[in-house]
Amino acid sequence: MAKRDDFKVAVVRKVAERAAYICSNPYCRRITIGPDQAASNLSIKTGEAAHICAASPGGPRYDMSQTDQQRSGIANAIWLCSACADLVDKNGGHGYPAEHLRKWKRDHESLMKECLEGAKRVVFQILPHRPDEKLAKRVICLLEDKGSLFEPYDQEDPKRVLESLKELRLLVTGVRAEISPDSPLAIIAESIVRACRHYMNSTPDNPDIQELNFSLGAVRKVVGVNVGDLMRHYEVTVSSELQSIVPG
Repeated sequence: MAKRDDFKVAVVRKVAERAAYICSNPYCRRITIGPDQAASNLSIKTGEAAHICAASPGGPRYDMSQTDQQRSGIANAIWLCSACADLVDKNGGHGYPAEHLRKWKRDHESLMKECLEGAKRVVFQILPHRPDEKLAKRVICLLEDKGSLFEPYDQEDPKRVLESLKELRLLVTGVRAEISPDSPLAIIAESIVRACRHYMNSTPDNPDIQELNFSLGAVRKVVGVNVGDLMRHYEVTVSSELQSIVPG
């Protein structure tokens, strides 16, 4: 049996933390850790650190030029839910080249960092009085008007997506100017603006359809996280289309 260069426990933990325990596949929004309802002191984890390039010869995307240390290092690990980890390895992994998985990981970690930097500044509180509720509803209306956030990927055009996200960034920035700086809504609005900016800064002017889908999927994931926060903190009504991008 061929020797496997598996990840150490510390690598698995760290790649999971860097992904915020959310699947890195831009089309997937599964949260991969949560409470075990049968035991108050236990949690359930459904994600795994998958090898970008296989751990042993003959595996999906095996790269013979890698050293043992590179093969078992965190740079070769991507956090995926169990379903996506199985999916990317099907048929020898030919449908999911290493460079695609690296882009998934790079975009996902970058956007998770954007969420983290915003969320550090304030502790969210559920209050009977929600002074920003009307502004929260305005943000939801702006998001529901942008089909690029939820329309099927095969209906998207790169130029239209870019213009749509540019406009969304400007509109949400306008609403943000009316929000109290210490409001949870300020963090949500800033996170949405940063996700749009990240897309504009990291996506080429003329991306191929696969690169467009990867980048747009990453934006949808972050916006979905923020829509979930809006629903919880402001109890706003959200269309089924927009709800489809909320992590679950």
